[in-house]
Amino acid sequence: MTDLSEIETIIRGVAIGGFAASGLVLVATPRPSPTRWLGAAFFLGVIAHVISGWGPELRRFDPLWAASVVGTGLFWMFALDLLEDAPKPPLWRLAGPAIAFLFWLSAQFAPKAWCETIWGGYIALQMLMVAHVLVVAWRGWRGDLVAQRRRLRPLLAAAACGYVLIIAAKDMRWLVFLPGGAMELIQAVFLATLALVTTLALLRAEPQLVAVQTEASITKASASSLDLTPADRLILARLDKAMDETEVWRGEDLSIGGLAALVGAPEHRLRKLINGTLGHRNFADYVNGRRIEAAKVALADPEQALKSVSTIAYELGFGSLGPFNRAFRTAVGATPTAWRQEATPPIARLRLVETDQTPPKADKRA
Repeated sequence: MTDLSEIETIIRGVAIGGFAASGLVLVATPRPSPTRWLGAAFFLGVIAHVISGWGPELRRFDPLWAASVVGTGLFWMFALDLLEDAPKPPLWRLAGPAIAFLFWLSAQFAPKAWCETIWGGYIALQMLMVAHVLVVAWRGWRGDLVAQRRRLRPLLAAAACGYVLIIAAKDMRWLVFLPGGAMELIQAVFLATLALVTTLALLRAEPQLVAVQTEASITKASASSLDLTPADRLILARLDKAMDETEVWRGEDLSIGGLAALVGAPEHRLRKLINGTLGHRNFADYVNGRRIEAAKVALADPEQALKSVSTIAYELGFGSLGPFNRAFRTAVGATPTAWRQEATPPIARLRLVETDQTPPKADKRA
C-alpha cells in the first residue's frame, strides 16, 4: 500500500515541473522585460518553497529555505506588477523581499524559544502582503480593460488567501487533529494545482498579462482598426465625439459603464475596443491621458497663470490633488508645478512666482 509520503513526493514533483515551466514561459523571449524577470525569480522562490517543505526538518542557514521565505515578497511584487501597468516595478517594493529575508535571518541566529514569535511575525507579514494584493485586485477590477487579467484578479486573490491560510494552519499547528503528514499532503496538492493552472494561464494569455502599455503598443493596436465591423466603427465614432467634443472625461465620476451608456454600446464591447483597437490596458489611464494633455495646456497658458494647480486638477475631473500629481508625474516625468515653471513664458512665470510665493504688499498710502 502506498503511504502518504510517496504520494506527496509525486505531487510535489508535478508542482516543481509546473512552476519551472511557468518561469520558462516568462523568460523565453529575446528581450525579457523587468516584469518577466521578476516573475521568473518568483517562480524560482516557489520551487524552493516546494522543496523546502519536503522531507526532514530544515537546517539553519539552508539557502532553499531562505529563497522560499523571500518568495513571499517576490509574490507581492509580481502580483502588483501584473495587476498594475507601471513600466517597471518601483524600487521601494524591494523592501518586501528584504523584510522577508530579515525574518528568516533573525530566526537563524535567535534562540529556539524566540523562533515561534519570529515566524508568527513572518506569517503576519504574509497576511499583510496578501491583503494589499486583495485591495489592489478589487480596486482595479472595474477599470481593467485586459479581459484575461480581469478574469485573473479574483482567482489570484482567492489562491493567495487560500494558500496563506494553509501555511498558517500548518506552521501554527491549528489542525492538530489531522493524521501525520496530512497537512503536508494538502499543501502539496494545493501547490500542484496552482502550478498547473498558472502554466495554462500563462501559455494562453502570457502576452496580454505581462505586456506594458507604450506609445508603440497603442499605435500597433490602432492599426487593427482595418478589421472593425460597421457597428464597431459607429461605437468608436461616438466615443471620439464624447471624448473630443463633449469632453466627458472632465466628469469626476466617469466610469466605463457610464461611458458605455453614453455611447450606446454594451460595456464588454466598449472594453474590447478601447483595449484591442485603441491600445489602452486600464480605463483610468485612458481617461487620465486626456486630462493630462489638457493639464499641460492649462499649466502653460499665461492667461491661467493665476490659477492654482489644484483648481486645474479639479476642473479636469480629478477628485483630489494627490492622484493628479501622481498621474502627471508618471506621464510627464515631472510634477505639475515644476513643469509649469518650465513651460510658462518668463513674464507669466514672474507673475506666477509673485502670486504663489510673495505675500501681498502693504499699501504705502495706508
